[in-house]
Amino acid sequence: MADPSRRSSRKHAAIVAAAVSLVATNGYRAVTIEAVAAAAGVGKQTIYRWWPSKPALFIDVYDQLVAVQPPDPDVSAPRQVRAILRQVFGLYATTPAAAILAGLIADAQHDDAARHALVHGLIGGRGPVLLQPLAAARDQGRLPADFDVDWAAEMVVALIWKRVLSGGVLDDAFAERIIASVFAKVAP
Repeated sequence: MADPSRRSSRKHAAIVAAAVSLVATNGYRAVTIEAVAAAAGVGKQTIYRWWPSKPALFIDVYDQLVAVQPPDPDVSAPRQVRAILRQVFGLYATTPAAAILAGLIADAQHDDAARHALVHGLIGGRGPVLLQPLAAARDQGRLPADFDVDWAAEMVVALIWKRVLSGGVLDDAFAERIIASVFAKVAP
């Protein structure tokens, strides 16, 4: 008899792969749970067992696509942020992650469940990616004691989201502009 956990993990992987493929082909808005289930070869109830909604599924998919490695803690905070931005921008260029993000943001404007999933799943779950290196740099004296880590992280995210939603270019020049803005009052 097959191991149920292996069978379950295969279904989970098939669902995620189907969701990625469908978004890459059709765009986030056109993808339905029914289409994901059909492409993954599972029933809708299997998807709803793991994810209560389309936004919840795609937050998980986004997290898997945009698995950012922590930056080297021994370099400056601007270099750490630069490393994070390069990873994220590279993943946005090679996966449908940016399309998923734009779709989730759009859904959150009119769907309370989507907003909850976005705030508590994506924003809450990914916050440490930027907050930890910035807070560590501040705590180690590499940034001023009054450096507002939360505000800096919010600025970075807001600038990226604006570019994603407007179809703007996410490149090294944009990363450098973000870094210059965030660290404008910090001595080199």
